[in-house]
Amino acid sequence: MANSDLKTTEMGNGVVLLHFEDAAQPVFVEKKGKPYVLYGEKNDYPNYLLYLYNNSAKHSAIINGKVDYVCGKGWVYDKESTPADQQAAINQFLAIANAKGESLNEVTEKIALDMELFNGAYLQVVWNLLGEIASVYHVDYTTVRSNKDNTEFYVSDEWVKYSPDGTYRTNNNPVYKEFGAFNTNLKKGTQILYIKKYHPGIDIYTLPSYRGSITWIEVDIEIGNYHLNNVKGGFFVNKLINFNNGKPTQEEQGKIEKMFDSKFGGVRGRKYMLAFNADATKAATVLDLNVAESDKLFDQLNKTTQQEIFTGHRITSPILFGIKTEGQLGGRTEIREAYEAFQNIYVNGRQQWLEKVFSMLIKFKGGIAYPLTIQRTEPISFEFSEAIQSQNMTQDEIRERIGLPPAEKKDNSAAQETINAINSLSPLVANKVLENLTSDELRALIGLKPAPTGSIPNTQPLPQQQNHHHFTQEEDEKDIEVFAQFGVAKTERTILKSKKVIFSSDEEEKTYFADETKSMTNLESNILELLNKDPYTTQQIIADTLNIDVIVVNNVLRVLESQGQIVVTHELNNGDETIKRVPIKKATKEAAKKKPFTKTIEVMYSYEGPYDNRNRAFCHKMMELDRLYSRYDIERISDKLGYSVWARRGGWYDGRPYCRHHWEAHVVVDKQVVNNLN
Repeated sequence: MANSDLKTTEMGNGVVLLHFEDAAQPVFVEKKGKPYVLYGEKNDYPNYLLYLYNNSAKHSAIINGKVDYVCGKGWVYDKESTPADQQAAINQFLAIANAKGESLNEVTEKIALDMELFNGAYLQVVWNLLGEIASVYHVDYTTVRSNKDNTEFYVSDEWVKYSPDGTYRTNNNPVYKEFGAFNTNLKKGTQILYIKKYHPGIDIYTLPSYRGSITWIEVDIEIGNYHLNNVKGGFFVNKLINFNNGKPTQEEQGKIEKMFDSKFGGVRGRKYMLAFNADATKAATVLDLNVAESDKLFDQLNKTTQQEIFTGHRITSPILFGIKTEGQLGGRTEIREAYEAFQNIYVNGRQQWLEKVFSMLIKFKGGIAYPLTIQRTEPISFEFSEAIQSQNMTQDEIRERIGLPPAEKKDNSAAQETINAINSLSPLVANKVLENLTSDELRALIGLKPAPTGSIPNTQPLPQQQNHHHFTQEEDEKDIEVFAQFGVAKTERTILKSKKVIFSSDEEEKTYFADETKSMTNLESNILELLNKDPYTTQQIIADTLNIDVIVVNNVLRVLESQGQIVVTHELNNGDETIKRVPIKKATKEAAKKKPFTKTIEVMYSYEGPYDNRNRAFCHKMMELDRLYSRYDIERISDKLGYSVWARRGGWYDGRPYCRHHWEAHVVVDKQVVNNLN
């Protein structure tokens, strides 16, 4: 193990004071007669960092988790824009990066681990006779030393010599191999590419990004060693028994000890000490050796250590690394939000650094000029609801799922013509047309026979509206089961704007839906037209001009930027920042040709309100579902329950025939559809 900075001082009465010296910055020492610079005073700093990684459970869990997030799902490239011959060369490099047969993903995992441990990494690049890169290998970071200006590198596994007990000492006469630095102007032989992150004042070797928490990582290791020694030794000796009636012979002392062991000892060891004193004037005494509340002290120290290690690693949510902390529920939404924050704060920067390095290297691999990117991973995948699955399955696929044979093929040309005619209308007019169709006419449009008399359920008023009905627990549970069968998770939609609504009937909801949809029509083209006239137009001016919410404007602008329809630049004028949004040439025409963003917009509803221990069972379950429902979903739910869902607000609360919760309308857009617009 490494030489620890932990020192102790005996204070008397069994009290020991622990001193943790500051984890000083290692010195980079040039020694006479040595071509390389010592990495630390004893040339063992990388080995010390490796010791911390191997012996601290918290530290190693974070390092390994970071590597997994940075490596993601591996290397990918844009196949649509890459010619076939280039695709073959890229695939070959991704599959076999070197003569050992390692894939580029395998090499990258090793590089990423070194980057997280040491904040740097080494690649061995081998050139062929044509001046192209033949192989790329990972080189263990602990085995490399450098000269002062990083133009020469020395590789050896003898910088330190390990003993069987795990300790090591510096080797002053190691055998090493010398390699030149990576140089694209000298494309021959074997070279070392040193990948390192910039650190102010450090220009030879790197320092780890978590250096500020190294002291606490050592504390974590010592806490583990302390408890391990206690377990091996039968925990504490917590009693001292003094016999003050004279000092017996060794043989008599042995007999007395055996008597105590047989009566008070156990399989876990002795928890007392015996002392024989020559003072015959005193009776036997028993002294307590326990440290008061030592378990609480170590518990608090462990919590502090954990938090300091997290801080040094820039970790805001330990649950991402499999470490549960107090106050974290660990729900899917919480994990996804924590992941998005960590991805943006930390992972993106690391991935972009690796992408830059390997995209540069691949240019010298047969002249490949197309960049590589790392596909990000997801801690929790999206779950597709039954509603989403049914919307994307054919009628025969649905029938097969429920054990029915394929439907008979019928001539539905007339019905299809009617459907096409309705689709050509504006949403407001189309809704009015559909409202005036009978149930049998609607069934005919989708190829169903007329329903038997009395089979179409009527939506009845909510029971509590008739007689102030209190819902039973059984009724609540059955209702929740129905709600869980419909709608989509909120994570599958981007919410553009929201508004609290209280509908007493479906007619009120229809009016709201029509008004909101109408306000979104031709939104993209209107915004582009304003920006064509003045690229410095602010979001608020756009919102006021088009009479829409500024939040909606911000979301549409982000979509336009991601589609490449506008170019956004930030300018400084007299210290004030202004944003310029310039539509690209023919952007308005292109927007008209592409699938309009507004066609992906819909109005959906969610059950909202306080989420606390005062919630009714129904409200608590609805808040847990955290789903969005379309108007069609709610109509189907109302049909199944036999009353209007709009009026259901959780039963009685504080003498009122409704609770603290309400329905909220949202203008939303499907995240997956927006991604496909690009």
